[in-house]
Amino acid sequence: MKTNFERHKLVTFFIALFLFCACDQDLPKVENPTVEVRYQDGKAQLYRHGEPYYIKGAAGTEHLDLVAEYGGNSIRTWSLHDADRILDEAHAKGLTVTLGLEVGRPSWGNDFSYWKYWEVDRKIEELRPLIEKYKDHPALLMWGVGNEVKEYGGGPRPVVFYIIDQVARMIKEVDPNHPTMTAVDVFSSQNKVASYRHVMPHIDILGFNAFKTIDQMYERVYEDKGWGKAFIVSEWGPDGHWEIPATEWGAPKEMRTAEKIQVMKEYWDKIASDSSLLLGSYAFYWGHKYEATHTWFSVFSEDGSKTELANFLRYAWSKEQAENSAPDISNIFIETAQGPAYDNVYLENNTEYIAKAFTEDLEGDSLTYRWEIRHEGNYFIEVKGYDYNMTGYTMEHLIDSVEGDSVRFKTPKEEGPYRIFAFAYDQQGNVASYNVPFYVVMK
Repeated sequence: MKTNFERHKLVTFFIALFLFCACDQDLPKVENPTVEVRYQDGKAQLYRHGEPYYIKGAAGTEHLDLVAEYGGNSIRTWSLHDADRILDEAHAKGLTVTLGLEVGRPSWGNDFSYWKYWEVDRKIEELRPLIEKYKDHPALLMWGVGNEVKEYGGGPRPVVFYIIDQVARMIKEVDPNHPTMTAVDVFSSQNKVASYRHVMPHIDILGFNAFKTIDQMYERVYEDKGWGKAFIVSEWGPDGHWEIPATEWGAPKEMRTAEKIQVMKEYWDKIASDSSLLLGSYAFYWGHKYEATHTWFSVFSEDGSKTELANFLRYAWSKEQAENSAPDISNIFIETAQGPAYDNVYLENNTEYIAKAFTEDLEGDSLTYRWEIRHEGNYFIEVKGYDYNMTGYTMEHLIDSVEGDSVRFKTPKEEGPYRIFAFAYDQQGNVASYNVPFYVVMK
């Protein structure tokens, strides 16, 4: 009786054998592709219109004018949603686009299985006219064939990446002028990337969504039996909510802005130091996004104000300092009967408390404050149709009064996990934020 490991090896073997036998002579070739990866002396270089092109990118589709103004040159999407506007706007701003294609679950249906090859073929053919539509757009840099597809399930890893390769092969049939890329997470165990190179021969560039695991990303590329080809950092930024300590009840503790900047500096230095196979990177998330919280990865607030993360990326891309830095909130304390609390905070339900934000502004700008209380949401991603901006959800009725950097608030009546958020605005278009999780217990 075969073990799961043996089955995995058997599946990988037959897929590799099939790919080895599949001839690519029928794929169209062009003499001077619009965008291509070239190799020389063991090094990879991306070329666009015959000129070297290094990606200084933003993962997101908002504030494209600031990407260009701050020295960035590219953006990344995860789907074709609003692709016409995004491509046109990017081109007008002098930016390129890694255009994402949704592959596999959930975009192909919750009941989708990679073993149903007839369904797979149909889904791939549904993408063909979309490749035809956008292949000649002047802003197109490369195709992003799925994003961490294996994490959505649907089949064993070799089968999933074989299907990704089939999508990439179809793209090359239609568009020989642009490379293909797929984004994966960084696995802690060694050599899981080894089979990618053989199972996905039509993927030109491997993208890594690397945050705290950025060192392991390099190992997966350069180790024996590693990827060994061109790659990009398809997402990078502050450490993820899945990578850091949590409260006693499991709520991830969001980094302070200063801590986010510190780790981003370290990661940027590592990215900038690779001159062998790395083609560039995309900072995550250029815009406003709910994931664990609505401030965790967001470079901008809901109203479009800039955080210090935007100023840092400006310096990383262009070496230009911002004329005015964002404020900083170093901590939030909640006054309790036992004294000021800021970690593993337990509060009684339906009770008044005072919270204070400790802030600083280097330029001495006058600051205004806004506070929110939110129920602890889904840690990973906002679920479809879940409007976290509703007044009831932000619990504005619990905010009694705001006096300078302090707020008087009442805790919810229901037991459970919550967060209190502080926002400090400097009237120069900048904002700082921080939050503290707390747990409501019944009196």
